[in-house]
Amino acid sequence: MNSSELKIPEYYVAKGQNGKEQIVKYHQKFYNDDNEIVYEGYYGYYGYHEVFTLQENMRELTQEERDYQSKHLFWNLPQGFYQSMPFVNINL
Repeated sequence: MNSSELKIPEYYVAKGQNGKEQIVKYHQKFYNDDNEIVYEGYYGYYGYHEVFTLQENMRELTQEERDYQSKHLFWNLPQGFYQSMPFVNINL
C-alpha cells in the first residue's frame, strides 16, 4: 500500500508492536518531524481511544472483514488493542 492509495476517512487495521491487530477508523494524516506520514484515528465500541500509526503498520481490511463490517458483526473484526468498558452502576 502506498500513501496515494489510502483513502481518509476510512477503516484500516492497525498492527501493534506485540502482533495484535485492531480495526481503526482513520480520519486525518500529517507529517511528523522525520517527514513521515502519520495517520490519526480512533477505535473502540465502548469508549474511544486515539491511535497514531505509520502506514507500514496498517493494512486494508480483508474481504471477509469488510463483509463482517457491512453486516455490523463488529465482534468478528480485529479487536486486539486495549478496550475500556463502559461504566456500569451495579447499585441501581
